[in-house]
Amino acid sequence: MLDIEKQIKSWIRSQHLICERNNFVFETVDQTQLEKFERYIESIGGKIRTVKAVGNWPMGPKRSFKILRAVASVPRPGGEAFVTYWAERGSQQTRYSEINT
Repeated sequence: MLDIEKQIKSWIRSQHLICERNNFVFETVDQTQLEKFERYIESIGGKIRTVKAVGNWPMGPKRSFKILRAVASVPRPGGEAFVTYWAERGSQQTRYSEINT
């Protein structure tokens, strides 16, 4: 559980994970990170509600990656500590928000 907690907090600090009302919103260009996020959310009692592509992240000339957004329910109990951590150290926008709006 300690590794899961460290990773979720890292995603909050790096602006990959934000809270929006009663949901966690996770954005990444890496499918393996998305799968890891899903496993971690399920391990703390949450559930992924939706996953969709929301934009493209430019990675040089003629190259871009899809931005994937997962929306998960905040587990109760269990998710409150992460919401509090996000409120203290997180952001209102993900690192990709300028591109996918």
